[in-house]
Amino acid sequence: SQLSHDEVWTAALFYGRATPTLKDIRLLADLLNLSAETLEEDFRMAGPPLRAVSVSGATDPVVYPFHEAIGLYGPALRSVIVEKFGDGAVCAPSIKVRVEKVPRGKTNDVRLTLDAAYSSYQSW
Repeated sequence: SQLSHDEVWTAALFYGRATPTLKDIRLLADLLNLSAETLEEDFRMAGPPLRAVSVSGATDPVVYPFHEAIGLYGPALRSVIVEKFGDGAVCAPSIKVRVEKVPRGKTNDVRLTLDAAYSSYQSW
């Protein structure tokens, strides 16, 4: 929250899937007790974010972006979920999906909400 970005975007940053501003780098360096110059150089050397996602067979313009979003943000989503819930699994058969139309001036956005049970892995 101190970076003023969503937690999934922040996690994606660590997977090389997002681009920080210089302000983000300085704040992150301060939060992690690192040298801002070193962190800036690390991001520069890493190059642009990796956003190439292989989505075979998905060609429908409504469905394709969801494959792309999971390919792009899947590792970050997993990290955030495991951090919040512990080691476990999202239960696909229990997923409830809601679709909302969100007016944005002359256009509309889609808001997709997924609610699912989360099962923790057990030790025995």
